Amino acid sequence: MALGMKVIRLSDDSSFESDERYVLGKTGWMLLEDDLTKANFWFTNDICYQGAWDLLASIKSGKPEGLKVFGDKWTTIYEALSSLPERAKKSWFDFDHFYSDIAFPDALPIVFAKKPRHLVDIGGNTAKWAISCCKYDQEVHITIMDLPGQTAVAEKNAAAAGFADRISTRAGNILDESDLLPQGADAVWMSQFLDCFSLHQITKIAKKIYSCIDEKCSVYVLEPLWDKQKFMASSYSLQATSLYFTCMANGNSKMYRYAELVQAIEESGLKLKVAHHNLGSNNYTLLEFTKQENK
Repeated sequence: MALGMKVIRLSDDSSFESDERYVLGKTGWMLLEDDLTKANFWFTNDICYQGAWDLLASIKSGKPEGLKVFGDKWTTIYEALSSLPERAKKSWFDFDHFYSDIAFPDALPIVFAKKPRHLVDIGGNTAKWAISCCKYDQEVHITIMDLPGQTAVAEKNAAAAGFADRISTRAGNILDESDLLPQGADAVWMSQFLDCFSLHQITKIAKKIYSCIDEKCSVYVLEPLWDKQKFMASSYSLQATSLYFTCMANGNSKMYRYAELVQAIEESGLKLKVAHHNLGSNNYTLLEFTKQENK
């Protein structure tokens, strides 16, 4: 099997005592050494593989039926993250961070060209973006809004990085009407966040943001869009990731096309100002929205 997949190959190097030896093939090298391959491989193995059996049930119910392989306490994988087995938790975060982190160096100059003093990071997760912002700009203050399990981790990481005084958190559920966003933000940031929701929910989230900002605030959305990729394999991988959202993550979201994501956000009253494509080696898109007046 390994020979057929070119994980290994046969060598007839006469310098060996035997005429034939198994040696590492190109695919084998990728599995051992390439960070992208490792992130994808272990995410698929540790998070998706067992739950994929329930894909059909998930499509029918609109719920992540495969998530029960980790327990029956949660309705989405995001609620379960802090409780996942250590190996699965590592694979999830390695996969999540690998892609967006590569785009951060290209995104930071764009976001901080306007020198925002208060940035609200919705779905801030482990505070990686917030910490990057604090390192990039010495005056910015970040408020992370996420589920309680994630904000607890974010607080620890922010303190460990020496930014406890500049990174604060607000625990809550963005879809809950009673969980309000902080007022007075100069910028709102969402990285790999909106693909965790259906188009209807994305519009609902955007409306909540619209109600809490003024016309001077910029709303940034960082996403990998499958129709804005340079390579067919990248588009295919993103489309396949939609199966993870269906059977493991939440049951009702996917990786989006450029036009459908923009339309869902603009239905809130926010208006696309500029789209920055091809950020990082993974071809992320950074969308910048502003509030329309008199909506």
